[in-house]
Amino acid sequence: MAESAVSFVVERFGDLLIHEAFFLHGVSGQVTRMQTEMKRMLCFLKDADAMQERNERDRNWVAEIRDATYDAEDVIDTFILKVASRRRGGFKGVLKRYVCIFNEWIDLHKVGTKMEAIQANIRDITNSLPTYGITSINEGEGTESQKEPRQSYPHVKEEDVIGLEEDIEAFVSELIKEEIRCRVVSIVGMGGLGKTTLAKKVYSHDVITRHFDCTAWAFISQQCRTRDVIHGILKRFVNPDEREIIDKMKEEELVEKLYKFLEEKRYLVVLDDIWSTNTWDRLRPAFPNGKAGSKVLLTTRNKEVAVHADPWNAPHEPRYLTEEESWVLLCNKAFPKNLSTGCPPGFEKFRREIVEKCGGLPLAVVVVGGLLATKMSLNQWEKVLSNISTHLDRGEQRVLGLLALSYNDLPYHLKPCFLYLGMFPEDFAIPVGRLIRLWIAEGFIPQPRQGAGGETMEDVAEQYLVELIHRCMVQIGERGSTREIKTCHVHDLMRDLCLLKAREENFLEICNQGNMEVGDDDSVVVIPSLETAKSRRYVIHFGEQTYDTYLFERGALNLRSLLLFVPPRLTIRLRKKQLKNMYKDFKLLRVLHIGSVIVQGGLPREIGNLIHLRYLRLECIGLMKLPPSIGKLRSLQTLDLQHVQPMVETVPDVIWKMERLRHLYLPASQNNTDLRIDTLRNLQTLKYAKAGSWIEEGHLAKLTNIQKLTIEEISSSEQAEAVLESIVRPDRLLYLALIFLHDQMTFPSLAILSHCHHLSKLYLWGRIREQVPEDHYGFLPPSLSTLSLKWSELEQDWMSTMENLPNLRTLLLDDYSYTGKEMICSTKGFSQLEFLSLQGMDKLEEWRVEEGAMSSLRELMIFECRNLRMVPEGLKFITTLRELKIGRMPHAFEDRVRGGGADYYKVEHIPSIICFSTLPEEDM
Repeated sequence: MAESAVSFVVERFGDLLIHEAFFLHGVSGQVTRMQTEMKRMLCFLKDADAMQERNERDRNWVAEIRDATYDAEDVIDTFILKVASRRRGGFKGVLKRYVCIFNEWIDLHKVGTKMEAIQANIRDITNSLPTYGITSINEGEGTESQKEPRQSYPHVKEEDVIGLEEDIEAFVSELIKEEIRCRVVSIVGMGGLGKTTLAKKVYSHDVITRHFDCTAWAFISQQCRTRDVIHGILKRFVNPDEREIIDKMKEEELVEKLYKFLEEKRYLVVLDDIWSTNTWDRLRPAFPNGKAGSKVLLTTRNKEVAVHADPWNAPHEPRYLTEEESWVLLCNKAFPKNLSTGCPPGFEKFRREIVEKCGGLPLAVVVVGGLLATKMSLNQWEKVLSNISTHLDRGEQRVLGLLALSYNDLPYHLKPCFLYLGMFPEDFAIPVGRLIRLWIAEGFIPQPRQGAGGETMEDVAEQYLVELIHRCMVQIGERGSTREIKTCHVHDLMRDLCLLKAREENFLEICNQGNMEVGDDDSVVVIPSLETAKSRRYVIHFGEQTYDTYLFERGALNLRSLLLFVPPRLTIRLRKKQLKNMYKDFKLLRVLHIGSVIVQGGLPREIGNLIHLRYLRLECIGLMKLPPSIGKLRSLQTLDLQHVQPMVETVPDVIWKMERLRHLYLPASQNNTDLRIDTLRNLQTLKYAKAGSWIEEGHLAKLTNIQKLTIEEISSSEQAEAVLESIVRPDRLLYLALIFLHDQMTFPSLAILSHCHHLSKLYLWGRIREQVPEDHYGFLPPSLSTLSLKWSELEQDWMSTMENLPNLRTLLLDDYSYTGKEMICSTKGFSQLEFLSLQGMDKLEEWRVEEGAMSSLRELMIFECRNLRMVPEGLKFITTLRELKIGRMPHAFEDRVRGGGADYYKVEHIPSIICFSTLPEEDM
């Protein structure tokens, strides 16, 4: 960890010498000498970082290096802040100018003195190296080389399951019993024993999906938010048009609505990882007896919870793996290429010792297997084995010891990336894009060398995440249409490890409901003082309990990251004065994420003091005013305003000053048609920009690195043509959304899109019908994985084009996207399509699906196609189809697909069929 800290500061000093030379005049020599001294340290910190687990002296030495590095960074950043505030304020009058120059000279002298003291401290540490067994500090003598990721060993969630076959069959039999009242079936055991794995296998079993009318899965955390759990379950069952309604419901209204919905259903609901009897008591009122055979399946680490939930059902406790099962599972993870042949010769001798130390705990076996997957020799296995015993303890600490082995084995550049995952709330689906942008802002990701094939820091960060996944330390959550990882998460025990190591390294501090204090006024909560905080990162997790106002005590001047996480649909209130003080106290911040807050009067202009800020994400509620002072944030890489709602006053035209900006998310509800952005040459993402004069003035053409682009409210074909002509590097474009202001506007020629060879997601909202090219709509690039069309007024020959797109996985045909009365999907057409949505196509009367079409389809939605007479005959041939949703369709159409209906034989193989009735007249 110290190596990564020093590495960052070395790179930071180099960056400052290039970009901030204006402010560093007079101390650049000290900065350069400090950078050189730190470079000489880097070669040994990799080894020292590994040794510190064995020796207290090594830990102290590494900590001293880290602290000295941080001190140097603080001195320079504070100096830049002072000089910047004077020079950007301007010099008015001769006297003021001389005063400013005199003060600057004093600051220079102080910086020089402090830097010399830090260098002297580093020299003392260097001179003490022999005490630590290191006798040379010659550059380049590091012994550890970075390991290349083993791309052939991907972590595939839930595939390596050993010893659960009997449990699965027994559970399936238990769940399909036709008992009169709803029963609770429980799985009990310690963390890592495989409770969730068993529950998932049962939940997705074919017998289960056919037996129950509806199923739902909910993850429960230690700080369970009842409303969120009920809302999440209910959201799975209701019509998408009703989701806005339930979003506004109170907890008791949601409980009643879910209760009434399930009352006439045979349902299965899984509640994963319940921690207390109180949690179950709060959730229980939402679950009626339902139809005979309804079940609730819960997993818990506390047997008392299971007995409390249903005293008449004995909870099931998964057994530990046998030695044979443990060895098979370990070999599957360590040697994924040899699944058929098993363990290679020579490794069998480690069998008994390793699997005994894992104690039959599946999670421990999987983690050790993932660790050993990167060890290819018998000597490396022996080294791991000799270390295991020092980490083992009893109970969950034993598992944490095993998990710590994986952490200690990480290359230095991955350790801060892994520890950073601990800042997210428990059971949080971490958005990968946001995580990558945060890693970059924190300085964890190096700038790729020139000539690296156009590789970006975002590409490097993605590789880091993939390596953590391959090492079984991070789990894949949701995947996108191009199979990219959209979300990820960490197991509870892995998160425990993150927090444990983060505390040891002074890497991260978390404040939650447990260590907040209620002030003299019961409506006010006080966040503990950060003044004495040793960590440079501070995260606040607000719980379900709400108060009128949250206040901050004094802040830590050395703080670099501050993140406020607020539960969904919950808001907190911060006083403008408190924000103003916060910006004064936290002037060295690089990362600021403020989630779901109400700030009366908007942001204070003092936010402009945060000149070192690289990442700013605001999720503010109510009328929001952004001060022009945000133009001072010239180090900003990410500016995310997309969740400022319901509206924001005009964004000040100062964004053009942020020349290092890489990702810009504008407020979706705000009019930003006249923003100047032509200076943002590093910009990769521009989303929710409104079309305006900036397009005609050629700003877009200067964004040569743009990869993701959303332009809304295009008011003419000429504007659309200007946008398309401005795509000067179509080979870089990955995502494009062009949305007209009105549904009667027509796109110009879209031929440029045929040159977008990497375009994977395309959203076109506007008429295409009138511009029928001779090449039969050949502008659609074969790289497309997602295609969304609205108001397009397409004709029949479009289907024959779209169905031949080789990589298309998601197709959304919305309002008036298709004008034909008949739609045909031919044999072998749409071979990769997994999700299809047909909505608002009033003229469609007949849809034919030939046998062999859509052979990969998993989910189908049919909404508001009011003249469609029946579902196609060919659906009965699509065996991959798992879910069919029908909404706002005539009752006669719905009746045909219900049990006993005329079309039921076409869809009876689909596990989940959900019909959303037309909303009541008053809600229409």
